[in-house]
Amino acid sequence: MPFVADASTVGIPNFGIIHIDPDQTAKAFQTYLDTASKLTGVALDDINRTVISLPPDLQRTNLVELTGLGMKLFDAVVWLTAGRPTSHPLRTDPGKTKESIPSQHQIARAVFYCYFMLVTQARYPGRLGSTVQAKIPNFLNTIMGMSEEQGVYVDRICSFEPQKFDPKWAQYVKFSGFGQEVLSRFGLGVAGYRMFGPFSLYQPKPGVDASLQNAIAFARTVATAPSSWSVHPLTRDPNILTSRGNLNKNLGNLILEVFTTEDIDEMVAAKILFKKPEREPTHRQYKLWAPQDDITGLSKIF
Repeated sequence: MPFVADASTVGIPNFGIIHIDPDQTAKAFQTYLDTASKLTGVALDDINRTVISLPPDLQRTNLVELTGLGMKLFDAVVWLTAGRPTSHPLRTDPGKTKESIPSQHQIARAVFYCYFMLVTQARYPGRLGSTVQAKIPNFLNTIMGMSEEQGVYVDRICSFEPQKFDPKWAQYVKFSGFGQEVLSRFGLGVAGYRMFGPFSLYQPKPGVDASLQNAIAFARTVATAPSSWSVHPLTRDPNILTSRGNLNKNLGNLILEVFTTEDIDEMVAAKILFKKPEREPTHRQYKLWAPQDDITGLSKIF
C-alpha cells in the first residue's frame, strides 16, 4: 500500500515551538512601548512624600497646603495627579522643621527659575552635585537676583530628576501677569531661534551663490516672525524635521556659506551665536529650502 501523507500516517509532531500572533502581541506591548518611549514620567516611588504633619483632610488637601507642610512642589503635583493614592501615603518626618521649609515666595522664585530655563534654553537647570550643569543666563543672576547655585532652585521644588517632569507645561503658562523686565528679556529670544538670529541682523557677503537666496529668505523670515511653540525644541512639530531637516545643523552650514569669517566671529563675540558653527556635510537640505515660512504656524509663544 503506497504511503499517503495524511494525519493517520504522518501524525502531528510536537516541535515545542510557539508562534505568536503579531497583531495581538503588538496590542499587548503597546502600553509598555508608549511608556518606555517617553523621557518623562515620574514613578510614585521616586517622589518624597514626607511632611512635618499630615493635613487634616487628605481628600481636600492642595498644593499650597502640601508645600507648606514640607512637600516639594513637583512631588506634590505628581502625588495629587495620581489621585492621592493610598498605596503611597504621606508620612511624617520628625527631622523636618518649619524653618527648613521654603516659603511660598522662595518656591515661586524656584519655579520661575526653572520656567525661564525651559523657555530660553529648553532644559531644566542641573541638580545639586550633577556633572551636567546648565549655563545660567546673566539675567537670572543679576536682574532677578537669583544668584544661588542652580541646583538649589531645583532642590526646593523637586526631589527627583526634573527631566522626568514633562517640561511641556511651560507651553501653557500665560504672560499677562509677568513683570516687564521678564517680558523684555523674552523678547530678545527663546530656545530654538539662536541660529536664525544672524539672518535678521547681518547682510550676506557679496557674491553668495544665487541658489542659496531661497534659504536666506526663509531664515530671515523665521528670524523676524513671532516666536512659536512649533519651533521651540520642547514642543517642535516633528514634521519640521521631515520638511526642513535638522534646523540647527542646516543653519550652521548656511551661516558658514553666506557670512564672512569676520562677521561670524563678531556674532560669537556678541553672543548672537554660542560658538562658530562646524561644517556638517550630511545636512544639506538647506540648499533646497523654499523661501516661504511653513514652520512658525499659529502656536505663538507671546
